[in-house]
Order: sequence, then C-alpha cells, then structure tokens
Amino acid sequence: MFSVGTSLRLEVPIGRVWRLLVDVERYGDWHPTLRFTDRPGDEERVSYIYSPRGARGPELAAEGRITGLDWLNSFSWQTGVPGVLVIEESYRLEKLGQGVEVTHRLTCRGLFSWLGYPVLRRVCRVFLTRSNNALERHFRRSTVQSRYARPSGRRV
Repeated sequence: MFSVGTSLRLEVPIGRVWRLLVDVERYGDWHPTLRFTDRPGDEERVSYIYSPRGARGPELAAEGRITGLDWLNSFSWQTGVPGVLVIEESYRLEKLGQGVEVTHRLTCRGLFSWLGYPVLRRVCRVFLTRSNNALERHFRRSTVQSRYARPSGRRV
C-alpha cells in the first residue's frame, strides 16, 4: 500500500469547493480525465469513465463506491479489484480565512500496488497534478467576473 498526496489553497469559499467536489455528475465539466456517467439506485455506487489522455485518448469504464462523505470536511471514493489493485481518491477540506486548503490524496492497495509501485506512483502524481490544476482553473475562470457585475463600457 502507498499514498500520494498534494494540497492546494484556493481563495474560494469552502461551500463552493465542497459543492463542486461532491457533485459527481458534473466532474466532466472541470476534471481533465474523469467523468461520472450515472448513479444507479444505490447511492454509494458510481459509474465513471477514465480517459488518461483526456478527450484524445482511450476511455476505460468502471464502477466505484463512495467510501466517505463528511459534510464540508472530506469526500472519498474507491475503485478496483480487492487484493489485486484498489485505488481510493480522497479530498479533505480545511477552511483558511476566506479560502480553503484542499488536500487531495490517492491511496493504492493490493498486489499491483507493490509490483507496479515505481510506475504507478508516478502516474498517481501526474493525475493529482492535472486534477488540481483543473480545479484551480475552474475556480479562477468562474470567479474572474461576478455574475452581478455590469458589462464593461455600459453605464446606467
């Protein structure tokens, strides 16, 4: 078993970050490689599509399970085959003044986490970096101009 984690600070209210992270149906709007496809009747189960190269590469469809949901604090889900390879992705939020610190972690367990450790660890780091950059871009893009701001050049 091993874990790879990063953290980032966002100048965004914790509630906005929380809503985006737990709204699995909208992951495709901001996440570069992951989108959830549906939520069957079981609230803990999720179906998702992973595209390691984004829109220009192959897609892998799988099923996962939500493993943790602590309101405004943490969210986690996992996928894989027990004993072979299980990957758990988690987000932990901590309020910092007007912003939030997001700790994003991938934990890998099973035989292939041992056998593929050097490569899998590198892949996990790349995944975290791409995900975090996309999360920052999403909030930077959506907070640049307030939706209540008057259009420039127009006076009332």
